[in-house]
Amino acid sequence: MADLLYELLAPPGQPSSRTAADPSALEYLTTLASQPLSSLGSSEPQALAQSSHGLLLSLQALSKKSHKQIIESASHHATLRTTIPALAASTAELRNSIPKLDSEAVRFSTTYNKSSDSDVLARRKKALLLSRNVERLVDVLELPTLLSSSISTAPVNYSSALDLNGHIRRLHSIYPKSPLVASISTQADEAMRTMAANLILSLKAPGLKLAASLRTISWLRRVLPDLEAAAAAAATTAATPGTSAGKGHDSQERVLGALFLVCRLATLMTMLEALEPLRELADQEKARQKAIGSGNAWSGGQQTERYLKRYIEIFREQSFAIVSMFRSIFPAATAVTNDGPAAEAAAQSSDPLEPMPSALATFPLYLVDMLLETLRMYMPTVRDQAARDSLLTQVLYCAGSLGRLGGDFGLFLATLDVGPEAEDEWVEVVKRHRALAGRLESILASPAFHFAAGLGSGVLSAVLLQPIDLLKTRVQQSGAHTLAAAIADIRAAPRLLPALWRGAVPSALRTGFGSAIYFTSLNAIRQSAARISPLSPNSTSTSSSSSSLPKLSNTSNLLAGAVARSLAGLILMPLTVLKVRYESTLYSYTSLASAARDIAAREGARGFFAGYGATAIRDAPYAGLYVLFYEQSKKRLAALFPASSSSSSGEVSQRGGGGGGGAEAEALSLSHAAGINFTSGVLSGIVCSVISNPFDAVKTRIQLQPGQYRNMVQAVRRMVGEEGVRALWDGLALRMSRKAVSSALAWTVYEELIRRAEGGWGGSGSGGRAEARSRL
Repeated sequence: MADLLYELLAPPGQPSSRTAADPSALEYLTTLASQPLSSLGSSEPQALAQSSHGLLLSLQALSKKSHKQIIESASHHATLRTTIPALAASTAELRNSIPKLDSEAVRFSTTYNKSSDSDVLARRKKALLLSRNVERLVDVLELPTLLSSSISTAPVNYSSALDLNGHIRRLHSIYPKSPLVASISTQADEAMRTMAANLILSLKAPGLKLAASLRTISWLRRVLPDLEAAAAAAATTAATPGTSAGKGHDSQERVLGALFLVCRLATLMTMLEALEPLRELADQEKARQKAIGSGNAWSGGQQTERYLKRYIEIFREQSFAIVSMFRSIFPAATAVTNDGPAAEAAAQSSDPLEPMPSALATFPLYLVDMLLETLRMYMPTVRDQAARDSLLTQVLYCAGSLGRLGGDFGLFLATLDVGPEAEDEWVEVVKRHRALAGRLESILASPAFHFAAGLGSGVLSAVLLQPIDLLKTRVQQSGAHTLAAAIADIRAAPRLLPALWRGAVPSALRTGFGSAIYFTSLNAIRQSAARISPLSPNSTSTSSSSSSLPKLSNTSNLLAGAVARSLAGLILMPLTVLKVRYESTLYSYTSLASAARDIAAREGARGFFAGYGATAIRDAPYAGLYVLFYEQSKKRLAALFPASSSSSSGEVSQRGGGGGGGAEAEALSLSHAAGINFTSGVLSGIVCSVISNPFDAVKTRIQLQPGQYRNMVQAVRRMVGEEGVRALWDGLALRMSRKAVSSALAWTVYEELIRRAEGGWGGSGSGGRAEARSRL
C-alpha cells in the first residue's frame, strides 16, 4: 500500500523503482495507510504543522549556537577541491621516495654495523665509556691530591699515604700504557720523594725515641723500593730470583742503616755545635796558657772543664742512644755469627769477596776519634787535679757505656796523651774504680741488703693485699661463713676503710719480716748451693736474663725454697698467730699488745706457735714448689717472649743520662724482665695455692680455735666429718688471688731491686757495678 502511494505521489522525473524509494517516505506512507480516513483531514495536518514548527525551532537553535562551526565547515569543504589534488601529488612523491630511503638505510646498516671498523663508532664508544666511568676517573685523578695531603697536612698519615701509593703502583702495573695513569704515577713519585725527605728529617729530631725511629724506618723500608726503580730493575735481571731478592733486601738494610747513623750523627754534631760559646771560652783559655808558657804556673781551665764535661755528657748519652737504637732497629746487621742460614748462603755464594760489613762496624770508631781528638786538644789546659779526675772518670764511664754495646774503647785511653802525668792519673782512676767495685760487691752480697730488699717487697705486698687476706680469714674461721657474709659484716662496720685494713700492722710486720728472712736465707742457701757442682744447672741450660739471682737445678730450687720458708715461718709464727686472731671476728682485740697478753695468759708460750705443724706442712711444699715453678716459668716465658736485641742483652744506660734511645732501651729491658717475673710469680702462686690450701684452712682453724682443734690430724677429721671435704678448700679463690698477686709482687720487687742495684749503683757518672767490672 505504501509503495503504491509512493509511486503515485512521486515526481514525474524521478524513477519509480522501489529500491530508490526513500525509507522515511515509505515509513510515513505506511503510517498514513494505517490511519482512518477521517484523521487525514483533522489530526494529521495539525501533527505535520507541529513537526514542522519543531524542526524550524531546532534549526534556529542550531544556527544560533553553531553557526561559526557551520561556516568554518563550509569553508573547509570549499578547500577540498584544492587540497585533495595536493595530497594526491604528495602521496605520489612519497611513493617515489620510499625506494631511495630503503637503499640509504641498507647502506647505513652495512657501513655502521658493530663488526665494521668505523672511526665514528670508535669515538662514540669511547665517549659512552667515558660518560659511564666519569666518577671513577674523578676518583683516580684525586689520588695524587689525597696522597700529597696525607703527607703534608697535619696530622700526617704516612700509613694512608703508603696505601695510596701502593694502589697507584698497582694501577700502573695493570695499565702501563695509559697516559693518565702514567701522569698520576709521576705525581705519586714526587709525593713519595717528599715523604722520604720528611722521614729522613724526622730521624734528625733531637728527642727521637725508639718507637718513633722503628716506625720511621719501617715506613722508609716501604718507600725505598719505589724510589730505587733502577736498582729494582737491575735486581730482577740477576742470576736467580731468590738471590736477587736477598741481595736487594741486604742492600736496602745497609742503606737504611747508614742513613740512620748519618742522621743521628748530624743530630749529635748539631748538639755539640751548640756548645760553641763554651768552646770559644776554652780556646781563649788555651791561648792564654800558651801565651804564659809551660814554665809558669797556670791556674785556669775552669771554662775548658765546663766545656769538656758538657761535651762528654752529650757524647755519652747520644752515642749510647744511637748504637742501642741501631741494634734494636737492625738486629740482623748486628748479629755476628759463623753458622746458620746466613753463613751457609755466604759459603755457597760465588762472590770471591767478603760481604760488606755493617755501617755500625766503623761508626763507633769515628765517634771515638771525635772524642779522643777533643780530649787531646783541650785536656792539657785543665790543671786542677780534682777536675781532671772527674773528667777522666766521665771518660771511663763513657767507655764502659759503649762497651756494653760492643764498642769499648778503653784500650785507646791508654794511648791518650793528655798531659805529663797522664799515666799516673789513669792508674789512680782505675784504683778508685777497683775499690768502688769491691765495695759494691760486698754490699750486694751482704745479707743486710737482701734483708732490706725482702722487707720492702713484703711490706708493700702485705699492705696492698690486706683486704683480700682479711676476707680469706673470715671465710675460713667457720664453715658457716661465706664470702658474701664476710663482705656484709665488713660493710656494716662504722668505717669501711679501717675495717678492710684491720690487722694491716701485724700483717705488714709478719709478711715484711717474713719476706726479709725468707729472701735472705734463700739467697744464702742458693749462693752456697751454687758453689756445689751437682746442685748447679748444667752448662747447656741457659737461664733467662730476667733474673739476677743464682741459678740452681730443679731439686736444689725445691729444697732451698722449702728450707728457707720453714725457717722464716718458725721465726715469725707469733706474728702470724697475732695477725690471724686480729683479723678474725672471734676475738675483740684492740691492740697487738693486748692480743699478746691475752694469748700468753690463756695458752702460754705454746699459744704463740699454735698451728705451726700445719703451717710448716703448708709453707714448706708451697715455697719449694713455688721456687721450682717460678724458675721454670721464667725460662719458658723468656724463650716464648724474647726481648729485642738491645733489651735482651741486659744493657741499660747510666743513671742521669742515656738519651732518648738509651733510656728507652733501659725501659724495655726492665719492663720485659719485670713482666716475665710477675707473670711467672702469678702462675706459680695459683698452682701452689691450689695444692696447699687444705693445710692453710686447717692452720687457720687451729690458730683461731685451739680449744676445739688441738692438732692437725684431729682438725682434719673434725672439719671433714662436720662440714665435708669442701671445708678444706674454703677461701681457695681468695687465697689463690691474694697469694698469686702477693708472691708475684714480692718476687718482682725483690728481683728488680737486686737488678737495679747491680746495674745502676755507682759514682758521679752512675756507671754502676757492671760498668766498674767492665772497666777492671
